[in-house]
Amino acid sequence: MRVATGLALLVLAGCSVAAADHERLGDRACQEGRWSTAIAEYRAAARSGGRPRVWAKLGNAALSGRDLGTAIDAFTALGVADPARSAEAAIGLERVAHVAERGGRAELRHLASAVRALRTVAPGRPLGRFALAPTIDLPPGEALGALPAALASAVDGRTVDSLLVAYGTAQWVTTACEAATRTFQTVLRRTRDLGLRASASGGVGACALRLGLDALAGEQATIAERWFEAAVAAAPATPSGWRAAIGLGDARLDQGDVLGAALAYQGVLSATGVPDSLTKLATEKLNSLGTAPPAALEDGGL
Repeated sequence: MRVATGLALLVLAGCSVAAADHERLGDRACQEGRWSTAIAEYRAAARSGGRPRVWAKLGNAALSGRDLGTAIDAFTALGVADPARSAEAAIGLERVAHVAERGGRAELRHLASAVRALRTVAPGRPLGRFALAPTIDLPPGEALGALPAALASAVDGRTVDSLLVAYGTAQWVTTACEAATRTFQTVLRRTRDLGLRASASGGVGACALRLGLDALAGEQATIAERWFEAAVAAAPATPSGWRAAIGLGDARLDQGDVLGAALAYQGVLSATGVPDSLTKLATEKLNSLGTAPPAALEDGGL
């Protein structure tokens, strides 16, 4: 029994010495700016039973060497291994997020990973402008689950509005179109930002068009007319708006309003930039009414 205990102590001592040796070699490589070597040595030290400080050193070396994936893993491991150092781990992950943000589109994946790890290591820490980052690259269904928490941590109006656009888009993609329309309309009420307004308007147009077509297919012409009008108002002079105008004509025709249907179809034909497919569809529907040709309709005040 004593022999077994002695062997176990020798093995542990050996691991401890190996970890210390790799840590010292990593320290030396860091001092000389040899980041890839430092990363390899700190990794070996961690595998050999290094203390939480090794995870901190690995994270800093990886960040200096622009190995952002390793830095994220190391700072996350630091927070898990020693909860007392969670603030240090969180600061490290924030530094990774800032570096990834400066890297542009190529580093979006690391930005999202760093901020998701930050939420794990320090759940109550405000995310500031990184509030949207955790949802990057997530499937729409997962994004729907992550976005409410991101909204709760947002600290400025524009971030909230950006998150609402992302939330509405996720709702739209997952076919929750009626809820998405309400979300996008909230953005339109809240913001003057032209980019966000354009995104929200496009979302309302696409969702209202989908809802109008569904209502029309279900023989609910009155409801369809309301959705098509919303789509035309939100996204005029766009393919969604023009298609909604044709749907509006169909909804009016189903309610016996032939003149109203003709006006809707003619509005598409009078617009500029309408895709050929929609022009053809509007022409066919207008001709099927047996009404006067477009020129005559225009002379009548259209």
